Amino acid sequence: MTIAHCAVIGLDIGTGGARATAVDLDGEILAEGMSRLPASATTVEGARVEQDPAAWSAAAQQALQTLTRTLPAQTALVGLSVDATSGTFLFVDRQNRAVTPGCMYNDQRAADVAPEVAAALDPVLAPYGIRMASSFALPKIVHLIRQQPGLVKRGLRIVHQTDWIVGMLCGEYGITDISTALKTGADPGSLCWPAAIEQLGVPLDLLPQLVLPGTPIGHVTLQAHALTGLPVGLPVLAGCTDGTAGCLASGARATGDLNVTLGTTLVFKALADQPLMDPEGAVYNHRHPAGGYLPGAASSTGGEWIERHFAGADVAQLGREARAHLPTRETVYPLVKVGERFPFVWPHARGFGLDTPADPAARFAAGMEAVAFLERMGIERFEQLGLRIGPTIYATGGGAGSDVWLQIRASVSRRVLAVPTNAGCSLGAAVLAALPTLGSCQEAIARLVRLGRTVEPVQDWLDQYDDLYPEFKQKLLSVVGQPRGDE
Repeated sequence: MTIAHCAVIGLDIGTGGARATAVDLDGEILAEGMSRLPASATTVEGARVEQDPAAWSAAAQQALQTLTRTLPAQTALVGLSVDATSGTFLFVDRQNRAVTPGCMYNDQRAADVAPEVAAALDPVLAPYGIRMASSFALPKIVHLIRQQPGLVKRGLRIVHQTDWIVGMLCGEYGITDISTALKTGADPGSLCWPAAIEQLGVPLDLLPQLVLPGTPIGHVTLQAHALTGLPVGLPVLAGCTDGTAGCLASGARATGDLNVTLGTTLVFKALADQPLMDPEGAVYNHRHPAGGYLPGAASSTGGEWIERHFAGADVAQLGREARAHLPTRETVYPLVKVGERFPFVWPHARGFGLDTPADPAARFAAGMEAVAFLERMGIERFEQLGLRIGPTIYATGGGAGSDVWLQIRASVSRRVLAVPTNAGCSLGAAVLAALPTLGSCQEAIARLVRLGRTVEPVQDWLDQYDDLYPEFKQKLLSVVGQPRGDE
């Protein structure tokens, strides 16, 4: 069997359902399957947000059944990997049966213990820019154990959402990847559980073994074959969080590469050999499947302003009309909520200026420029921390669908923007599934991720944006206030 005849599967378990993607080792999508979670699978009561793990399993099975039914005959599958939401977990018994609902990544019930957990883990996690928050898994585990001591006495174990699906496929529930385990308090450098977790009342033997994403875990069982149509014996590889999978699917693969996802917010993930130490705490560091790090940060500003200020408008038409106003000389800051996280930390920041231009197209143009300026500030922030960002930005998210916005961003940053044809998380999981066959994460990304188009800077805009950028920063900081990390 040659590599040309091989394919891998990535399975993404999201908040609303499952998506499975089969791709050959030249990046050709061969088959896909999707399944939505029923509304009844989710329970929201105040700060508590839960889902039924059986619904995750059913969605995964249905998505894989659709994929395997439509997969071309004679396709030789060589691996499967799973990504899922970050920080979602449940307790299981000795027979790997769920004894609690899935506690979701956005559950906030642990606000009472989060400061204590953060202080206990700070000596281990601070070097990676990570501080435990109430939405993280570990504070909620501590909260649950203190509320229900029987969870420990009964000999139960903790599995993450990825681990639950991997267990369904290969029968191994006791191994997790360091990406998925980060919000459970794992040390990303040593791939160990810190002793401080046990001091919080969580026995370490409740927690799964830690491995890097892409590590072989097991093989599809006969029972899983009956549920999914997958071939018995198909290797199952350790997965990752959905955020890490999205970065893998962007095409970024070398040190200094940067993936920027423009959606509701503006999310940065770079590739580095070592963690970036940020004194303001805005940059945090995941482990990269290749063994290095994924320093990342998220601006509170992104595309949310479009829905707030242009609800119901024809956004595509506005983008076309905006071109006539570029470059504008309007300085706006289209932050919708209060507080900014990156490229500066300022909890009291408020947006300004987007209501000033009378022409809607001019306002739209100014909003797009502002996000591009913030992106350049973010790039400069990474470089100030010691990571040289490369000449290409790997652009994903809904904002990457706007050609004029891509041109603005390319011109402001003086970089080429590369847009992948398929930036879905399931493709990122498929990259991990290909590691044993292709030998490295870099090679797997190069082979499986296809870049649909590249966007060059507009030459006529370059000098104008170089002049406007310092004006933007000066106005921003004079109105918002001098950013300080201790605010």
